[in-house]
Amino acid sequence: MEIKAVLIDFDGTIVNKDILDLVCGIVEKEKESERINDEFHNGKREGLSALIERINFLGGISTKQINKKLAENDFLIKGAKEFFDFLNSKGIISILNSGNLIPILKYYQKKLGISYIVGTKPKMNGNKILSISEEDFSGSNFKLIDSKVILVRLGIKQENVIAIGDSPADKPLFDFAIKSIAINPKGGIEKNADFQIEKDLSKAIKIIKILSKTE
Repeated sequence: MEIKAVLIDFDGTIVNKDILDLVCGIVEKEKESERINDEFHNGKREGLSALIERINFLGGISTKQINKKLAENDFLIKGAKEFFDFLNSKGIISILNSGNLIPILKYYQKKLGISYIVGTKPKMNGNKILSISEEDFSGSNFKLIDSKVILVRLGIKQENVIAIGDSPADKPLFDFAIKSIAINPKGGIEKNADFQIEKDLSKAIKIIKILSKTE
């Protein structure tokens, strides 16, 4: 098989900290954001409403403030730069998909050379975040929906796509892709994955090489 694109999650997959929690710390809401996120992962909160509530803590925050916060510590998982350097060297498209904010994802896109990003698009006033609501999403499954738009535009078929993620939120991507890799899995997502790796994202390079040679 020829791998032409990788759909890859953000929090827990590329970074080892929930970056939205971290950014909510700018307005002293980090702990509250963590609580809401935990409730989602424990099945006590619906994902989209939980995400909207967390993002709306950031009303009035600027992209400059976000970038300054991220520059303190990028929290990259081991092997992240090596992994994206490999993809770029082989001409494999990377699509970073996340419930996180586009301004946050752009920071990591530039840092790692990621091809495309799919994320949440809050209403903005210049470089300041205003708010976000359900109408700003293409659906509860927006990560896959928006990723598929990119793949279609590039002419990349489903049979040439793999997915990487760490939680049940990534199941739609795993179901769509021809093969999937769970990294540091939680919530039982490893049951839906073809491969599992721990701690080091660069371990996915070997899997991609094996798939490319044998299928």
